[in-house]
Amino acid sequence: MNTGFHKTIGLKVDVDTYDGMRKGVPTLLSLLRKHGIRASFFVPMGKDHTGWTAKRVFTRKGFLKKAGRVGVLETYGLKTLMYGLLLPGPEIARKATPILKQIVAEGHEAGIHGYDHVHWHDYVKTWGREKTEEVLQKASAVYEDVFGERPRSFAAPGWMVNQHALRFFRNNGFAYTSDTRGLSPFFPEMGGESFDILQIPTTLPTLDEVVGIAGTDAASLSRFFLSSLTDGLNILTVHTELEGHRWAGCLDAFVRISLEQGFTFERLIDIAAQCKNQGIVPRCRIIYGYVEGRAGEVSRQET
Repeated sequence: MNTGFHKTIGLKVDVDTYDGMRKGVPTLLSLLRKHGIRASFFVPMGKDHTGWTAKRVFTRKGFLKKAGRVGVLETYGLKTLMYGLLLPGPEIARKATPILKQIVAEGHEAGIHGYDHVHWHDYVKTWGREKTEEVLQKASAVYEDVFGERPRSFAAPGWMVNQHALRFFRNNGFAYTSDTRGLSPFFPEMGGESFDILQIPTTLPTLDEVVGIAGTDAASLSRFFLSSLTDGLNILTVHTELEGHRWAGCLDAFVRISLEQGFTFERLIDIAAQCKNQGIVPRCRIIYGYVEGRAGEVSRQET
């Protein structure tokens, strides 16, 4: 699909946990500074309840297998896996406000990645309008308290969204959201409604979906991601708990070589502005489906 972009990579950084915010974000800011590129960071506005994911062993086919490939304990650490179970979950945005402000001060974008990451991911498909709007209003209020301005972008935890969220984004001045997996930016249709709120889907696999399958070391995995790039628009989602931790070398190699090959990196907010200026955006339906290597459903661009 022709998007009007040439050799462009939108780097989307998802923060899922408090440790990912506290340790992974500074690591990634240093990496981005080293290469002189900018990215879009998405941060949960509420508490870290990573421990709640334990129930997915029983509710999601393939979750245990994926967890084994990724190395859950090495990736998240025991303390994080206890948040919401034996330990109270820390407030991610409020306890790390200086880091949030550093993201923006260094020229990157900061958007919302839900309020409670696990709760949104596991239940948003079943929520009605009232519950969805309640959660989004809480997340938006924290963002506004931290930055002194209203949020302009959102990325759905686990790529799960419903039509009530899309309506909220449209009615509350968001410039775009990134809630789906797909091929190119589009205006979404969902639940029988059409929404004039730009959707920028993740177009490439994520590291946790391919580690142990496409490769087991940084060099082979970076080669995989380089081979997956197209000459148009590519949206890559990385996670602070993975590429901001023990897989930083994989991302570093990927960025270095892609720059050498003539690719440019842009924030998603800037990609959204270009899409609107170019007037090349199709309208597509959002459906629930599956992507290889991921346990459970995601929201997908119908093609």
